[in-house]
Amino acid sequence: MSVPVHTFLPLPPRHLRSPAPPYALPRLLTTYSHLPDRSLSFDDASMAYYRQAPIGADLTYGFERKVERDESVDEHLDGLCEAIRRAEEEGGEALQRGSVVTWRGMVTRLMTAPWEDKEGWEMTALALDGSIYVELNDPPELRAKRHQDQKVYAEQSYVGYAFEAFSTTPAADADEDGPDGWSGDVNTNVQWCNVVQSAVGDIPLCLGGEVDCVRAEPGASHPGLAACIELKTNKVIENERQDAVFHKKLLKHWAQSYLLGVGHIEVGFRTPAGRLATLSAFPTHAVPAFVQSTPSAPWHPSPSLHFTHAVLALLRAHVLPTDPAPAGGLADADPLPPAVVWRFVYVPRRGCELYYDGPQTGNAGTAQRWGGVLTKDYVRWRMRRR
Repeated sequence: MSVPVHTFLPLPPRHLRSPAPPYALPRLLTTYSHLPDRSLSFDDASMAYYRQAPIGADLTYGFERKVERDESVDEHLDGLCEAIRRAEEEGGEALQRGSVVTWRGMVTRLMTAPWEDKEGWEMTALALDGSIYVELNDPPELRAKRHQDQKVYAEQSYVGYAFEAFSTTPAADADEDGPDGWSGDVNTNVQWCNVVQSAVGDIPLCLGGEVDCVRAEPGASHPGLAACIELKTNKVIENERQDAVFHKKLLKHWAQSYLLGVGHIEVGFRTPAGRLATLSAFPTHAVPAFVQSTPSAPWHPSPSLHFTHAVLALLRAHVLPTDPAPAGGLADADPLPPAVVWRFVYVPRRGCELYYDGPQTGNAGTAQRWGGVLTKDYVRWRMRRR
């Protein structure tokens, strides 16, 4: 049974403007790709190249032919961890000790929490070899419910994928059929992920996240994080209320791109019929100043960074000391020590609390996962005798 170990960590006041712990410019460690069959390729095979979408494009085109990733399969941190492992084994930069290793989306949730009034969440944290691994605690029943709920909005969510298809050049083997600017039918199995090293104040981060495309000549190698682009869609803004809603949505858009070092965000504004009406580009670093220049600015980055640092500091203080990795390393014949599992929960408009869940070697449905999160192969590799 989970036991609280710390008084409730309250949200900072939204009016807080004191200097926040700085966020270090992300540094690219490695990349990897998910291919059309969802298999992993540790290269840039799925990197897409930006091409401006044609105004008037039908963002509902191809909906009936889309291929969707199987959301019932929980991939945990597998792709990220395997990418880190391969990069280190090939002589790349080693994971910085003391890092919080997770998906960009998890830290985005921390960044947006001071402004989130409705949706709570729960994450799992465990220490391994001097670092902390964090993932969303997402049981199968919750994933199934979310997937069912998403079916109601399937066509609405599809326009974002279609916008990406209109905003990128076609792959060499793409079908040439389709309207002007169409790069090929949507397959959500396909992803290109970047892994970066950064830090919030004195707390290092290793983040993995999907990048939509890059601004470079087709066929060119990775041009760097500054040339990466995040693609978003939004309804055409027709009044002040819709304008205010868009400015609030920019918080998540900015956090997602800022955390990974993505240089630009491009928003395609669509009509009620799903036609692309206009395009707006935002340099990621300039988004907070842009929002602050608007009447009744709905958010400010200072509370976001203060809260993110406070939660990560809480994890470092409590989770990191429970690292079970033997000081001298683990021999091949040695059994793995149990993972010490922690949970932290966000309660909207209140804050976050950390819970101790205790030592775990695996449970029903996660027998091959250490603490229900990491593959035992990765854990053994991390604990091996140096």
